[in-house]
Amino acid sequence: MKPNPIHKALDQAKDNAISVEETLEDLKWIIFSDHHRGRKDRADDFVPCEATYLNALKYYLDKGFTLVLLGDVEEFWENPLPMVMKRYKKVLEYEKRFYDNSRLYKIWGNHDDAWRYKGYLQKHLSLIFPEINVHESITLNITVEGKLKGKFLLIHGHQGTLESDKYAFISKFFVRYIWRNIQRLFRIPLSTPAKDASLKSIHDKTMYSWSEKHEETILICGHTHQPVFMSLTHADRIKNKIRLLKESLREFPNNAAVKNEIELAEQKLRQISEKCTEIQSGESELKPYYFNSGCCSFGDGDITGIQLADNQISLVKWNENADQPIVLEKESIQNLFR
Repeated sequence: MKPNPIHKALDQAKDNAISVEETLEDLKWIIFSDHHRGRKDRADDFVPCEATYLNALKYYLDKGFTLVLLGDVEEFWENPLPMVMKRYKKVLEYEKRFYDNSRLYKIWGNHDDAWRYKGYLQKHLSLIFPEINVHESITLNITVEGKLKGKFLLIHGHQGTLESDKYAFISKFFVRYIWRNIQRLFRIPLSTPAKDASLKSIHDKTMYSWSEKHEETILICGHTHQPVFMSLTHADRIKNKIRLLKESLREFPNNAAVKNEIELAEQKLRQISEKCTEIQSGESELKPYYFNSGCCSFGDGDITGIQLADNQISLVKWNENADQPIVLEKESIQNLFR
């Protein structure tokens, strides 16, 4: 049987990952991905999120967090590299504050894979972040009382895909010279796992199936722009809620409140069906091995990320006016590694 190319690429990235160790007690990491910073024109998806992102960075800097940039931070498929750096100088200077305190890790994705090449690093990024290294993947080893408790693999998540990895050079040409102009005029999204529901669903399921085979390592990635917590998307959670409510209704068939709650949940599921896909099949119970940070380029200006702190892993959301993260889901890190 021919090996899955995405699984094979993830295996290679896992083998080549740099290793970082943190004690569970001291662990304070925030992981953001998929900003897609461009040139501040109509095709730039980060524009509505810039103020929110800076607001979040201020909070995490003050609280002593380590910042992890999980790929596709810059949009180099659509824009010349120097132009992106110039337009977002203020944001880069804020990220540099983490770097100056040895609290920044940067991972490259498919849209900012220029950072994998030393020449680009030295010519452009090193001017702001002297001697910085940008990685493909990081293994975060969590220890408790000197003993290894578990591992997280941090990676962008495009590895092994046809359009974003193997044939990325074709995609880059199309996006920069054809699609960008269409997007700028009509604001039509590109069909990628980040934009297309069917591709997103397939990709998330593939990532989960890899993580299921590597129980010793919990996978955290980006790429699809769809937040995933403990292997469940928002749609998965609503479907599970509906299933439990219907089980309750079988015991109490005349409960009007439960009927109303089911109706509202089904309505919500229909509303999000075009943007939010499912990983779970039927009533099978998924294991909590796969997490996705979502993105920093939602059209409403909100951003999402994965937060590791206080012995908890959390899916968090920020908006421009928030003075602290809005916790959408959380779980004990100790429980994940049992």
